[in-house]
Amino acid sequence: MTFEYLEIKDPEYLQHHIENGELDYLLVKKKSFEDVPMESWDPPAYCFTDRFKNYEDDLSNFNVKPDDIWVASYPKSGTTWCQEMVWLICNNFNYDMAKSQSLRTRFPFLEVSLIHDLPDGKNSFEMVKNMTSPRFIKTHLPVSMLPKQYWSVLPKTVHIRRNVKSVAVSYYHHSKNIFYLGTKEQFIRSFMKDLQFYSPIHSHVIGYHSLIGLDNILYLSYEDMKRDLKGEITKVCSFFGVDCSEDQLYSLCKHLSFDSMQDNVACNYEEANDTTWKTKHPDERFIRRGEIDSWKTELSAELCQDLDDWNEKSIKNKHFRGLFC
Repeated sequence: MTFEYLEIKDPEYLQHHIENGELDYLLVKKKSFEDVPMESWDPPAYCFTDRFKNYEDDLSNFNVKPDDIWVASYPKSGTTWCQEMVWLICNNFNYDMAKSQSLRTRFPFLEVSLIHDLPDGKNSFEMVKNMTSPRFIKTHLPVSMLPKQYWSVLPKTVHIRRNVKSVAVSYYHHSKNIFYLGTKEQFIRSFMKDLQFYSPIHSHVIGYHSLIGLDNILYLSYEDMKRDLKGEITKVCSFFGVDCSEDQLYSLCKHLSFDSMQDNVACNYEEANDTTWKTKHPDERFIRRGEIDSWKTELSAELCQDLDDWNEKSIKNKHFRGLFC
């Protein structure tokens, strides 16, 4: 086997995982990662479900193509926002097509089968494999778990990161709206123990930022996109060699605004004929608040301090601490 599977032995997890809806979690560690261009390292095990065992060959041997375009991130870091931006820039700003097809169709989640079953027993790796090129591919995989061919092909990739407290809060609301039954504090303390999907976040993000000698990855942050969307769009256009006029830039900024994205049924995972979203609290929607520092109003002073302490303890190299602010 390419991967090692480890049981979670944390007492809090074992005591509450059933009542919290975390029924089949386990830790997964890649055994071999010599193809990853990084100085000596020992990547950790990451949190997944036992479904991982059914798809490890699909993942390891996934066929990567030179004209693939990838967006990579830890969950809840601005991935959907980044995907929509990248897709439009690389598709001649075709808003009609973007509105007529859901983002999950245009820019599918490669390894979603590792997390939950798909309708009719579909395999997300097979679905992406059979897409017409150029394929647009979303992943939350850490660098140690990317398909083997990724490192020989090196497709264009945009990586986006976000403030760790904002991620924690957004990840809680996202999980609560799908399956999680515990409290916000329980979730975030579990997050700090690296026991939520794709955790640990620190090694996940630092891994992408520690790659050596690559020019196929563009690094963005959620906060930079919020502060200067126009500038970040220009950066992405340059990365893909796309000319963007002032009119096109204005239109894309407008399309990517929070209000536009939240009400865009092609991106917000809400069905066009479903009007129940009108009665939902903002925290119950997939595209929730779109703010930089909403954690300041949602976390207790004690939990904020604990997150700060955990953040500092988890990042040995001070050079990387700015990646999580």
